[in-house]
Amino acid sequence: MKQWFSQLTLSERRAIILGGIVVISASIYFLLWEPFVVSHKQLKNIVAVQKNNLAWMQIAANEVLQLRNTSTPKNLLSLVDNSIRKLNKIDKRIEPKGNQEILVSFSTISFTELIGWLAKLYSQHQVQVSNISIKRQPNPDQVTAKLTLQ
Repeated sequence: MKQWFSQLTLSERRAIILGGIVVISASIYFLLWEPFVVSHKQLKNIVAVQKNNLAWMQIAANEVLQLRNTSTPKNLLSLVDNSIRKLNKIDKRIEPKGNQEILVSFSTISFTELIGWLAKLYSQHQVQVSNISIKRQPNPDQVTAKLTLQ
């Protein structure tokens, strides 16, 4: 190979060296630099989108907190009464038991619906059950329930 290169004229040697430099430079650019730049741009775009999502979520979280604080009825009786109205035509009785507790009786209610209602009361308004009595009905998933909420 050395003999072959030495037999070439000066201009041919320069052309081969220049061509080699161009090929090596192009290889470095297309195999290393360009993928790095492309992935860097993609990551910058992803970060920008995630920042926008975070800002939107923070605004939405503040709105939810404001709505939760303003939409909560002032006393437990009205809170429970309003939430029971959203259930499907259920025979119920609500009695105040002082300022802090309420006695609620259901003659017949779906157990699944009862548990869902209690979970919603707790998650949205931190209303807890202090006493509960549940009896099965002949129909599947139907119960008679008496509970004290606080």
